[in-house]
Amino acid sequence: MLRSLGLRRRNMRQNFHTILETILRLQREGFINVGYRIMWKLLNVHCGVPASQRTVRLALQTLTPELVNARDRRILHRRVYTNRGSNDLIHIDGYDKLKPYGIAIHGAIDGFSRKILWLKAGPSNNSPQYIARFYLNFVKETKRIPRCVRLDDWTENGIVRDLQTAFVLSQQDSTDMPPFLRGRSTGNQRIERFWGSLSQTVCEFWRNYFREMRSSGELDQLNPIDIQCIRLCFLSLIKYQLMVFQSTWNVHRIRAQRNCQVSGIPSVLYHQPQVYGYEDRSLPLPCNIGILQGIIDEYSLECPLYGCENDFLDILEEITGVDKHAFTLPTNVREAHELYVSLKECLNGYRI
Repeated sequence: MLRSLGLRRRNMRQNFHTILETILRLQREGFINVGYRIMWKLLNVHCGVPASQRTVRLALQTLTPELVNARDRRILHRRVYTNRGSNDLIHIDGYDKLKPYGIAIHGAIDGFSRKILWLKAGPSNNSPQYIARFYLNFVKETKRIPRCVRLDDWTENGIVRDLQTAFVLSQQDSTDMPPFLRGRSTGNQRIERFWGSLSQTVCEFWRNYFREMRSSGELDQLNPIDIQCIRLCFLSLIKYQLMVFQSTWNVHRIRAQRNCQVSGIPSVLYHQPQVYGYEDRSLPLPCNIGILQGIIDEYSLECPLYGCENDFLDILEEITGVDKHAFTLPTNVREAHELYVSLKECLNGYRI
């Protein structure tokens, strides 16, 4: 019928050279890793260049054969994290999965060696004074300043950002990179990847445990008394588990991977980077310990005793007759749960 009417399908095709030039232009604009079907649509609809799918497929195989092979094998091209040595860049961040139950975690990890520098649990990881205390205690212990700190662009990191800037800019050889980097949490990749391991090993158990307490009616997240009791009973156990996890992580062996700069034991990589052809990039402490202690007292705060508010501890001291600095903390989950139930019964009717 088409032949009898003198009709035919549209069969206009550009020459192969024009198609190649258009594909190259699209790849320069950002369409570098698209398949031939999407490229065929871009050519015909967006660019007005008629081409068959077979022609586009042959053109891509000619221009970028390595990308075509990678797509056939479904290989994801990952960026390789590079670092010039230990303390060249440390990543700090907070872990919020336990915050609905009154417990917040904060940590720091070295970007080169993946050694955990600190891993703390407390009532908050949003207080700038608490985070500054973690950072300053690390500086006081090592007597060195990290070359650069990667942190999220939130207000809780303000004091650390200012202290890091003051410490680094006072050094004569500190002009090769900024004292800190800030951005979205998705770009803070070392510490974000670490949170996945921590959640699987430690925190998932506590999340499920507190959920069961909430489902059974033992825990009311909106009741501040319940949150204070959770901290008093369970925070010490979580701190101990974090300490064990940190010590275990720092001596475990990281396997060699294609997108991994170096592999080995984090503590060895951190303290002996010369063995692997790198160096310790930290800067010397620009002041003496006395001045540093004054900075600690001025700009930071220690987490409260047991992670609890003073009013709550005063009430317990009045009820039990035991000095709040001499409370006996539980040593296992069963004891912690029994203490929690007993405290709930004793504090029924109190408000803080």
